[in-house]
Amino acid sequence: MSGTFAAGREPGAASVGGRRRMNEIVGQVLADHIRSGALPEGFVIREKAVTDLFGIGRMPAVSAMMRLEAEGLVHRRPAMRGVIVGPRPTDISMLGELGAHVALPPDIAAELRIRNWRALIYSSVEKEVASCLLFGRFQIRSQILAEHFGVSRTIAHELLLRLERVGLVRQEANARWYAGPLTPDRIKELYEMRILLEPPALRQAAPRLDPRMIREGLARVCDAETPQARADQTLLHRLEVDLHHDIVLKCSNDELRETLYRCQLPLITAHLSFGSSQEQPDIPRMIVMHKAILSHLGEGRVEDAARALESHLRESSDNNPGRLAGLPPLDHARLSPYLDPA
Repeated sequence: MSGTFAAGREPGAASVGGRRRMNEIVGQVLADHIRSGALPEGFVIREKAVTDLFGIGRMPAVSAMMRLEAEGLVHRRPAMRGVIVGPRPTDISMLGELGAHVALPPDIAAELRIRNWRALIYSSVEKEVASCLLFGRFQIRSQILAEHFGVSRTIAHELLLRLERVGLVRQEANARWYAGPLTPDRIKELYEMRILLEPPALRQAAPRLDPRMIREGLARVCDAETPQARADQTLLHRLEVDLHHDIVLKCSNDELRETLYRCQLPLITAHLSFGSSQEQPDIPRMIVMHKAILSHLGEGRVEDAARALESHLRESSDNNPGRLAGLPPLDHARLSPYLDPA
């Protein structure tokens, strides 16, 4: 989920209007094709093939494949990427084009196109709104939001409702939408919640993690150890997403995942506001802590990883006042037209 914090989708949330989650739709289509024999036993379903065929992100694809595994429709083989059709290990493995075996029903294909399009817009709005929270209070003009993205006011309202569910905006008594400010007291409260909840979530997530994800995250942390790399705010943001979102939010408790996401989002996305004109003094220490946590996980030391994560969050909370004091001024020219300082 690179780019924005959530890739345009809050974990576990159903789409607007109470429709099924994306991973449920994809999982059901694949399950139907397995049960009908269109996907034969031994066929290898790879994650990238699922994302390409359905036009979805990595997380819904992974979740859909996990659902198939939980239902006993597929299994995994050590050192093989993806899942294999069939309830039990077999020497048979068939590689092929997933699209040659899976036909998307027209109504499902249409729904996926619409929902993916909305998700792309949502990811942009989420990032833009969260990145300005440290600079004060902003009114979000829904009509201008709709015009900016070339969508109807109904879709703009849906986007605002999704932002409201994750705690980024609120509709006040005058029926107008507002975001911010993200105050020092609010930041402290969010960190307190994360300190309490992220280590247990990491313990839950550990057995569900793909070792390849840990290795890739660790490689990015190592890439960020030079001063030049640490000046790249996009890379630093990705490191935060790697650990706190892609790994910690793999926990099995849906309520815990939803609560943590709401606590993480304003803080992690707001990091993009700090700019890259000079390195923050706590960044090298943050990289060291991330490296330690991922190294512990990669070597199976889950309790050590959880303790290191708690220590990292406490340090981040303690360092936050200094980071806020060095916050560069808001560049109003970079504000999206639908955001007005209030």
